[in-house]
Amino acid sequence: MAYIYQVSFDLKPNQMDELEIGSSLERVLGYLRALLPSEPGYVTSRAIYSLDIADKTELVFQSVWESWDDLDSHRKSTLAEIKVLSEFQPHVSLDDLSVHIYEEVE
Repeated sequence: MAYIYQVSFDLKPNQMDELEIGSSLERVLGYLRALLPSEPGYVTSRAIYSLDIADKTELVFQSVWESWDDLDSHRKSTLAEIKVLSEFQPHVSLDDLSVHIYEEVE
C-alpha cells in the first residue's frame, strides 16, 4: 500500500516565471526530485500545476512512499517538501502552503 505526501500552494500570474527552467522555484523542485530517491521507502514524485484556474496557478508536489513508517520518517527529515519549500520565501508564503496525506486505494 502506498502513501502520498502532497504539498500545494498558489502562484499569482506574475509569479509564473518562477516555474521556467533555471528559475529559483524550478531549481528547488528539481533539487527535491533529485534527492528524495535517497530516502528509505521512496517510490516516486511529481510536480504539477493547474491550467484551468483563471486568476492563479495551483502548484502541487507529491511524493509517494512504500509504507506509513517511510512517510513518517520523511516528514521528519530535512528533505520534507514543506521544509524545503518554506525556505523559498518570499515567493511561497507559509500561510499558502497546504499539506495533505493520502493512502492509496487498492
